[in-house]
Amino acid sequence: MTDEIRIDEVLLNKALKLVNVGGEQEHRLLYHLINQIAEMGYRWRSEYIITLFDGDIEPNFDSKYAEYLDKKAQRQDVVWSNSDEEE
Repeated sequence: MTDEIRIDEVLLNKALKLVNVGGEQEHRLLYHLINQIAEMGYRWRSEYIITLFDGDIEPNFDSKYAEYLDKKAQRQDVVWSNSDEEE
């Protein structure tokens, strides 16, 4: 099964304009996230994997972090103890 995100290109372009430099809701992080999604859409023939990490910890190399992400994917209420993220 392939996971897929379907986004209206016109809506995506409006969002990019909104958060871009000089836009009504200028926001650097959102701009780069939305722009990356657009770039991935332009290269629609490619397959993508999104890898989350916490500092030097990645699920491919840390079984505890992999287990934590698996639980998050199952919508379990878990907290990663090594994260610096504030809740």
